[in-house]
Amino acid sequence: MPTAPILPTGDSGTQNWDTLEPTSPTTHYTKIDEGTTSPDDADYIETVTVGDVDEWALGDTPSNASEITQVVVNFRARITDASGTANIELRLFHSGSTPVTGNPQVVTIANLGGSGTLATVAKTWPTLTLTKAQADSLTLRATFLGS
Repeated sequence: MPTAPILPTGDSGTQNWDTLEPTSPTTHYTKIDEGTTSPDDADYIETVTVGDVDEWALGDTPSNASEITQVVVNFRARITDASGTANIELRLFHSGSTPVTGNPQVVTIANLGGSGTLATVAKTWPTLTLTKAQADSLTLRATFLGS
């Protein structure tokens, strides 16, 4: 099965995550748009507020794609509180607000290597039947659920 990386290309909807590093530009997607194969850990977004939401538009699928049968999101994160566990809910939408089958996916940050350790976890939405147009309109929402 052919695969293709698709990175965030814009902020979409709500941007509540309150720490941006660096502080300029003020767009959130530019802090997370390099992918996980060669991540730039000097730029990131962060929140400690339960319920904070950040949402990003994803790039278009390759021009020869006709049907998308699976989406895998590689989520890179860390927890900085040695005694805590952070939970992030990921949701995929297409065509504005239509949920993708299999929502939500929850990332438990404590499972990524402990306090201060950056790690990547993959979350999969399997057995999809998205058209190219639907896939080209994907947005990803991350909500901090707390500890």
